[in-house]
Order: sequence, then structure tokens, then C-alpha cells
Amino acid sequence: MFNEKDLARSKELIEAITFFSNRGWSSATSTNYSVRSSYNSSNYIISRSGVDKSRFDYKDLILIDQEGKILAPFDIQGVKSSAETEIHTDIYARFPEAQCVLHTHSVMDTVLSMFFLKDGHLKIEGLELLKGLDGNETHDLTEIVPIVPNSQHIPDIIRDMEENFKIHPHIHGFLIAGHGLYTWGKNIATAKRHIETYQYLFECLYAMRRM
Repeated sequence: MFNEKDLARSKELIEAITFFSNRGWSSATSTNYSVRSSYNSSNYIISRSGVDKSRFDYKDLILIDQEGKILAPFDIQGVKSSAETEIHTDIYARFPEAQCVLHTHSVMDTVLSMFFLKDGHLKIEGLELLKGLDGNETHDLTEIVPIVPNSQHIPDIIRDMEENFKIHPHIHGFLIAGHGLYTWGKNIATAKRHIETYQYLFECLYAMRRM
């Protein structure tokens, strides 16, 4: 159902999803992931809703347009796109260079986003692995990770996210309080590296706070 290039992208995305699941970053059918279609840059391959990520497969990926509408032949009864599809499409619209959007629910995502919600962001400085975020060429910088309040009304999250994009136009990701991490990249490998980098940095931040 996908063309040859989209099949290759689907395979790489599934490998990343499996990796995140094995790390415990996508419990209880949570999280969502997408990549631009190679056939049409305004269409996106995205994980469908309610799927156990430890058993994720090709059948669990669907194709949507920039409005979030499920496209044929994936538009069959009972198949739903992620409840947070609109966040993905908004990120793609804001960052035309983004080819992949990933969203995890690790314990560190959840704990730190709640603890620092009152500050509105995390501030990470001086750690070597900051260079794991695309474009960072030194550890000697300040990386801001905005935190927005959670809501079951997705436009509220997008509104708060957009306000942060105005203040911090060069961020690599953001946290939803008590919820999880969103990041993106110029390809799947870069976005996956961002997830891994953030998880490491979050663990360092947590450990330093405890000390």
C-alpha cells in the first residue's frame, strides 16, 4: 500500500518505535510517530491510534494529509489516526525542513515536565551530549526545552506550543506536562537521535537535582 520509498521509511520508523518500546518509553499503547511521505511532502505516514508499540508493524501505519484526514486505502472503518495528529501536522507546517516527528512518554519526560512546569521550561547547560541535538556544535550553550500544560483539547496544546515557538524559534523539542516529549528532525535517524539525546540529558538533570 506504500510505494517503495515510503516502505523504506516505514521500516526505519518501525525500527525506531520498537527501540523506544524496548526502552520503556511508550507504555500502554501510548505515544505517536510520523514521517513525511516521499511521494507527497504534504502527506504523512503516522502511527494509528491504540496500538501496543511492543507489537507494532506495517499494518499499524496509515497515511494522512496535512489536514489530518486519513487517505485511501487506509480509510477503513475502525482505523483512527492518533488523537494528537494535529500536533504533528502543526510541527510539519512550522518546520518545512522537518521530515519526522516523534513523541515519547518516558518516566523522565513525565516527572521533569511536572516538576518544572511552574518555570515553563527546562534549561540544560554544559553537558557534552547537547551536541546530539542537530546544529549544536559545542557543549558550551544553553538548551531550552519549553513545557506546556497538558489538555485533552489539542488546540490548547498547539496554542501554547506556538507561543513558545515565537519566544524560542530554534528549539529542538518541547514537553507536555505530565505527558511526554515531542521532537523532530531532518530525517528519522536525526529525530531518533534527538529522543535518545533528550532522554540522556533528562536523566543527567534529574541526577544532578538529587545530588
